[in-house]
Amino acid sequence: MRRALLASAALHVLLGVGGFLLALRGPSRPDLPPVYQVNLVQAAELPPRRTPPEPEPVVEEPPEEPEAVEKVPEPEADPSKPEPEDEQPEAVEQGPSLPVTLEGQPFEFPWYLEALVLKVERNWRPGEGTLKTTIYFRIDRAGQVSDVEVAEPSGSFLFDRAARRAVEASDPMPPLPAEYSGDFLGVYFDFDAGVRPSG
Repeated sequence: MRRALLASAALHVLLGVGGFLLALRGPSRPDLPPVYQVNLVQAAELPPRRTPPEPEPVVEEPPEEPEAVEKVPEPEADPSKPEPEDEQPEAVEQGPSLPVTLEGQPFEFPWYLEALVLKVERNWRPGEGTLKTTIYFRIDRAGQVSDVEVAEPSGSFLFDRAARRAVEASDPMPPLPAEYSGDFLGVYFDFDAGVRPSG
């Protein structure tokens, strides 16, 4: 038991001496960060900031008046030269107040056109409504009708067919006038359901 007391006393003495030595050493200092040497240089002088100049006010000048243009007198017509005649279309010519438009050489025989219209209208049975169609056909010098076709359809197959049959039933037509120089007469015949045949 005596040994245990001695050992305990020795341990306490060691602890006391260790504590005393630590107290003499003082508190531990934390590690300081590394130190860098810095040389200060004077900042370069910047040029003074320029402010943009204010825009000058725009002065609108009054528009210049156009210079007077001298009119050049038109040359007077030379009476010795004949004036050019108005050119008429060669292909199509309208019949006088008749539902036909002609194709071919100029045709100056209104009596023939009246006979043609009268013959077609005798074979035409118009229906009711506002349908219109145009049938094209040719008449040769002997009066034979050919190339019958619907040039402008009405939208009704039955109406177009009735108009075409009226032309085909009118074959042959009277022979073309002997004074007519063309080989054939092309005819565009307008059929209108709202127009009653004359006579």
